[in-house]
Amino acid sequence: MGKRDGNKMRDWHRVFLQKVMSQGYMSGKEIFVFAMCLVEKFDGMPGFPKINLGGAEDEKKAELAELIDDLYTTTNEALEKINFQIKRGCQEVKEDDTYEQCYAFVPLEENQQIAKCQKIFSEQELEYLKTICHHLATEKIATEMKLINLCMQVGISANRKKLSTIEASRVVRSFVSHGYLVNNRKHSRAKSSGGTYHLGARLILELETWLKDNIEADLCRACKKVVFVSVECPMKNCDNVYHRQCAESKPKCRDCKQPLKIDGVATKR
Repeated sequence: MGKRDGNKMRDWHRVFLQKVMSQGYMSGKEIFVFAMCLVEKFDGMPGFPKINLGGAEDEKKAELAELIDDLYTTTNEALEKINFQIKRGCQEVKEDDTYEQCYAFVPLEENQQIAKCQKIFSEQELEYLKTICHHLATEKIATEMKLINLCMQVGISANRKKLSTIEASRVVRSFVSHGYLVNNRKHSRAKSSGGTYHLGARLILELETWLKDNIEADLCRACKKVVFVSVECPMKNCDNVYHRQCAESKPKCRDCKQPLKIDGVATKR
């Protein structure tokens, strides 16, 4: 694949932006499949990289990854002028031995970030989501029953009724379907048949500013981003915490150099 054409938006960048805007949130797998669709659509056009979809698998993946990086970088350079951004991150807990990558179309102003959620959820549901965020900032993960019981804490005003447990169960499923919560059934140690839940990458990407300003959320010492399901440094006087993925990539504390442990087992390189 050739060099990027400066920061110039081309037709394929515009189609990429339109897709992410319309979806609001896409997984890394969905972005990869869409990148292949772009190759089929724009192959041979001046300036579009030459990618052989029928070539060796490793080479094809590398070229598509480079195309995605160009789409991501060039589009964000254009979005900067209007105070929007396509954010890229990963789920905090592995699924099928990988940290799934995610993309979200995000307004950079905090009030606009909340406004985006208001287009999806009612005021009562949004208050419930905020209550869950406060709980998971401390507990990291929670069972389905615990999340449902949290609905009893949601009271926007005296004349507004709280969610019933049946309504809360429905809303939790809605949070999961929209990517704001993740239900980690497969790797759950909880006895509950519903598994455990943690905050989804979409929520963390879209509401990063609100989380920093309104919740005592930890920051990863490695990447400086908000972290909930974290790895703590075992050194007694060191308060550093890390994303699991960051701890796996560099398995020693950045300050005290102690080996970091995930689920009680020291990370290895």
